[in-house]
Amino acid sequence: MTPAAPTATWRRVCEEYFSRLIEDLEHGVESEVESRVTAAMEAAVRGAVTDAISESRRALADELNQAVRRIRQATDADDLYSILLDVTVPFCGQAVIFSIHEKSARAERMRRPAQGNAGEGGAAANLPPLTFLISDAAAFDTVIDTRDPVVAMSTPAEVSPKLVALFGHKPDERVYLFPLAAGGQVAGIFYAGARVQAPLIEMLCEVAGLRLHTLTQVPAVAAAAAGPPAAALSKPPEHLVGISGYLPQQPAAAVARARENNGARQHKEWWDLSRQEQQLHLAAQRFARVQVAEMRLATSEAFRSGRAARDIYGALKQPIEEARQQFREKHMTVSPTMVDYLHLEMVRSLADDDANMLGPNYPGPLV
Repeated sequence: MTPAAPTATWRRVCEEYFSRLIEDLEHGVESEVESRVTAAMEAAVRGAVTDAISESRRALADELNQAVRRIRQATDADDLYSILLDVTVPFCGQAVIFSIHEKSARAERMRRPAQGNAGEGGAAANLPPLTFLISDAAAFDTVIDTRDPVVAMSTPAEVSPKLVALFGHKPDERVYLFPLAAGGQVAGIFYAGARVQAPLIEMLCEVAGLRLHTLTQVPAVAAAAAGPPAAALSKPPEHLVGISGYLPQQPAAAVARARENNGARQHKEWWDLSRQEQQLHLAAQRFARVQVAEMRLATSEAFRSGRAARDIYGALKQPIEEARQQFREKHMTVSPTMVDYLHLEMVRSLADDDANMLGPNYPGPLV
């Protein structure tokens, strides 16, 4: 074996080793680059998705805010119907707004995609005549009785033969009915079908119901401001409770706190009050209704969670305390006979006449 033989063998071994090393290095670099590129792309996608979600939420919040603002600026019932039909376009494909008249329902505004656009929901004169008895539509009857949204099958027995014929509903189609509750009664019903986003429409219908109640109460408020006849003030209105007592089911701690705060306040029956005092009580009750309605509207999610936990005060502590402070300053100080109508309205409207649902930390009535 010549001296050059070991050198050639060693060179071949080194070349094979370096070749494998270079291959391993290339694979390692490729894997690292691929991993980093994949991570960067996933991060970019996640960021883009997060940004898109945030932007969508902002856009939806802005859209809902504008919708609520438009509803609250409605000047009359007809204007309200038109606005409600318009702001719900993104949330359902078909819609009819009905007004309720004793035993019948009458279409006021309508949107049918088959007609090309929402123009048919403009003037009431452009609507195809649509009136039917509530007894002919079980779903409508249920909404009026419960004052809750209803999901129904679009059959003649559920939504009336006239609606089925007008929209060409198939029996397996689902439709949604949302109440427009005004003053404890269902004054209208929003009927929706095709790609319905129920939570958003329900919220807008709640706002519309509150606005409808405000619009229908304007004449009564004006009459009260002018001063009702003495005969009308001789007895308490039906929606007022007796001044000498509160609703039943008061928590014991709340009653005790109320007695401590009662001081030298006077308790009189409605007919024992002077006309001026009766006016003060009416103003206080109107204030309470408005405060509780706005409270429920502005904090709907917190209100639902608080009611489910039977601790409404815990969920709505800040708005409740702000309302209590305003009621104390504006109304409790003006008459020694004043009743805490804010407390009564919260028990009635928020707690379904069960004061215990307000929660263990609720401070109780102001008097």
